[in-house]
Amino acid sequence: MKNIHKVIIVGAGPIGLYFATKCEDQGVDYLILEGSNEVGGQLTRLYPEKDIVDIPGIKLIKAKEYVELLKSKIPSNRIVLSAQVKEIKNGDKIQIIAGNSAYFCENLVIATGLGASVPRPLGVEREAECDNIIYSVKSFDHLKDKKVAIFGGGDSALDWAKAISAISDNVHLIHRRLEFRGNPETIKDSKNLNVHLPYVPYSIKVSNGKAVSVTIKKVDEEKYETIEVDYIFVNYGNIASFSSFPFKMEGSFLPVNENCVVEGKVFAIGDVCAYENKTRRIAPGIKEADKVFKLIA
Repeated sequence: MKNIHKVIIVGAGPIGLYFATKCEDQGVDYLILEGSNEVGGQLTRLYPEKDIVDIPGIKLIKAKEYVELLKSKIPSNRIVLSAQVKEIKNGDKIQIIAGNSAYFCENLVIATGLGASVPRPLGVEREAECDNIIYSVKSFDHLKDKKVAIFGGGDSALDWAKAISAISDNVHLIHRRLEFRGNPETIKDSKNLNVHLPYVPYSIKVSNGKAVSVTIKKVDEEKYETIEVDYIFVNYGNIASFSSFPFKMEGSFLPVNENCVVEGKVFAIGDVCAYENKTRRIAPGIKEADKVFKLIA
């Protein structure tokens, strides 16, 4: 039998990386299996410029900086990239088939977040033709003095609105409800921000492969507004295309008990786990990681 690791972590998003740093600090043998070719999960793919404010001991840090901070603490030989998990056999020693290899461990920690996903679209005709309709943000630099419409009401949409309105005086935030899902305090002092509540996208005008304006409709009313745009940012979340694990699942989530146990010595932490009143943010994921680490270290 191959080397049996104390812990194998499936998923190199922020919670999987955080758990790995705990193992590294305490000298616990571990290995990370990541299905994609980079670490960081959604923080890297979709929200590298997002400000994170709920990490214990860190007042504020950009998502990409937090990923780099965690990554810097983990030796490269502890991470296997492009190792998509194909099979898990739970037993006295847990076997994981990932990529073209088999791995063995005493404890398995699943931290896959929402797994592979694609952005949820705006939902209007000709959307796919437009290269200025954006679903993730790598940098805000090119948006200075641009006309920008942002659709969404969660924390990421509010973060985008705050950052972009600081460098442009023509920014619109459109949300389909009267109240935001995210913290409205984020945009409280954003002077250049036009907020439209409750509105939904109705149509776009396209010219030369770009959206030049977007028409929005007030919910439950025949009232329309047309906004000229250089860019449209869509933050409607993601549609998960999750891996199916050989355990009881609730949709794309793994139900766990109060100790984040899925089954035997298989644990789930972060966005992938499900329990009553679960909040899918980084801070709860860190608490879950701390709890599991105490059980297996």
